[in-house]
Parts: sequence; C-alpha cells; structure tokens
Amino acid sequence: MKEAAVRGREGRMAFKWWHGLILGLLLAYVPGSLLVGGVLLLPLVVLHFVDPDADRQRMMIVLFYLGAVMVHPLRAAWLAHGDWQTCVQQITQPITLILDWMAVGVAWLVAEASAIGARLWYADFARRERRAIEKRIAALRDEWLDTGAKDKT
Repeated sequence: MKEAAVRGREGRMAFKWWHGLILGLLLAYVPGSLLVGGVLLLPLVVLHFVDPDADRQRMMIVLFYLGAVMVHPLRAAWLAHGDWQTCVQQITQPITLILDWMAVGVAWLVAEASAIGARLWYADFARRERRAIEKRIAALRDEWLDTGAKDKT
C-alpha cells in the first residue's frame, strides 16, 4: 500500500518553495498576464483531470499547441503593460477561447494518432522481421535435410 502512494506522488509535479516564490512575483508584477496565461492553460488542467494516465510526452504536445494559441493574447497583454481591461478583453474573446480548446483537442488527436501510427509501424516491422527469420529457418532446414540426405547415400 505504501508503494502505491509513493508511485502516485512520483507522477505528479511536486511544488517546491521556489515555485510559490515565482508565482508570487508574477502575481505582484504582471497579474494581468498571469490571468491570461492561467485562463488559457485551463484546458490543459481539464485534460489532466479527464485523462489522468496521460504521460509527460502527451502533455508536452498539448502544451506546444496551447503555446501557439497563447502567443497573440500574451503579446497583447505585454504590449498593454498588463492592463486589466486588455487582459480581460483577451480572455473573453470567443475566438481565442475556441482556438484554445480546439488546440487541446487537436493536440490530443495528434498524440493519439501518432501513438497508433507508431504501434502499427512497429507491428509491421516485427511482422517483416519474423517473415525474414522464418524464411531463413526454412532455408537452413532445407539445406540441413539436403546435406543429411547426401550423407546417407
């Protein structure tokens, strides 16, 4: 039972004291940009709760897609010097929110399709390798039987 608890903790990111310090500094100096980033990262949090077995690689794929969507809103928040009105306007734009949620969906589909493609490729490779080995075994068997027949005569 203790092993299960340890394994469960290993999979989650453990917050350290300096994570809190960084979040506190960001909240103090750029609260608007932190709000935009936090709202646009909510689909990643939802995906983590919906698919708790997702590995780090899959989460990184999703994070890259979300990062692409977050460029324009975070740039607008940066250019407005973190103005609350601009930041709230950025996170209430329907197109931005739709793109944000669609990015998670597309990234999830890409991750699933690539995993299925990799499995199919490895299965095909194993099948071809097995065929080659079976042909080699048949050739060696024929050679062995032919040699054995010649020795008896």
